[in-house]
Amino acid sequence: AVVSTQSTGRKNKAFQIQIVNGEEENSAKVCSGTTGRGVTDFQDYGNNVFVDVDMSGCAFVKIPSVVISVEGSTHHWMALGTSSVYNTTPSSFRVYLKNEHAGARIDSLKDMEWNIDWVAVGFTC
Repeated sequence: AVVSTQSTGRKNKAFQIQIVNGEEENSAKVCSGTTGRGVTDFQDYGNNVFVDVDMSGCAFVKIPSVVISVEGSTHHWMALGTSSVYNTTPSSFRVYLKNEHAGARIDSLKDMEWNIDWVAVGFTC
């Protein structure tokens, strides 16, 4: 379904919004998940870490658009790479994190409950 609307105000602008409800052919799907507090499988990467995130349950057939956020109980605000997604495929992606101030040691990240929350939008047919 397509909804058209016009804004009112000093400048009239036309907007077209496509509402995707999954009933149309070739429709997009929104899928989200988390790697889990205290159980995220971070791997050492020099003085940094990475995690491969599985999203195979979304059943995307093409590479989706992925947005991430690092969530935790403390110090995640100091991390670098918190919105960068790498090596995206229809079923997975990777996140690299660097934390110069608090250190990026796997044991401390689990104690601080760091995890990756994500939302992906892509096609399933």
